[in-house]
Amino acid sequence: MRPATRSSRARLEELIDEEFVAFASTGAMYDRESCISALLLERPQAWSIGGFQVRLLAPGVALTTYVATTSAGPSSHRSSIWKLGDGRWRMTFHQGTPVKD
Repeated sequence: MRPATRSSRARLEELIDEEFVAFASTGAMYDRESCISALLLERPQAWSIGGFQVRLLAPGVALTTYVATTSAGPSSHRSSIWKLGDGRWRMTFHQGTPVKD
């Protein structure tokens, strides 16, 4: 969520799995390359994260959930599945859902 990470192709490629798929809070669907391309075009913004939780689903597979908020838009519930491989965690799935008022 840090602007420095979201604006670095090299760092994003380290963190995002080749089989990645995402469903954004806007309803858009992304694969790895379209997600990285979209992130690189974003204007840097500050994010706040609340309620961050991690649940181990299986050995080497974790689910993260949290609420993300920016000053530029509404809050969204976020969930990501991360896989451990070659000694590092990589995101393989992500979903954002707008928070209802």
